[in-house]
Amino acid sequence: MKCIIIIDMKKILTILLLIIGLNAYANSDYDALYEAAEPFQSKLYNDIDPFEDQDMIMYAWSPYPLFRTSANLYFKDMKIEPGYYSLTPRELGGKYYVLFKQAGKVQFIIPAAKKEATPLNFYEANTPKMKQTKWQKFASGVRKKFYDTAKSSMRSTPPNSLVNIESDSKYIVMVLYYGNDKFTVLFRRTPY
Repeated sequence: MKCIIIIDMKKILTILLLIIGLNAYANSDYDALYEAAEPFQSKLYNDIDPFEDQDMIMYAWSPYPLFRTSANLYFKDMKIEPGYYSLTPRELGGKYYVLFKQAGKVQFIIPAAKKEATPLNFYEANTPKMKQTKWQKFASGVRKKFYDTAKSSMRSTPPNSLVNIESDSKYIVMVLYYGNDKFTVLFRRTPY
């Protein structure tokens, strides 16, 4: 009996050490990504996103996901106050950034630590389906038939988007899924 207990304890200790080691590896990975991310060096003219008009003309409604934070977010020497922000991923100067906008003005430009491709069928699996009454289904079917005949005058729907927040002991990790891209942004829990 003692031999079995010792073997089980060794397995348990091995699993615990593996979990602790993976957590330490994840923290060191976040540390490296955070230190490598550099803030945007220049300023946008009048704090206006230069491509916002182009996005608004292409899509039927605002393509930017709305993000609400109830805690202060810290990135290097910036402090993002609690509130509502429209998140816009942009490529500026060959690097990827996430613009935090309020009332059409860019408040903060935060670098994306990582940019990856969104997994296939991600939005179908992770976004809720809208329930429709029989009348809403009929009206949307008629609307779809009408727009199929007049495609040139119809604005397209914006790309799918989703914001996911994960917390770590040292960092708050914001993952922005926007269309076919996935942007990872790191914030510290406390000021630098």
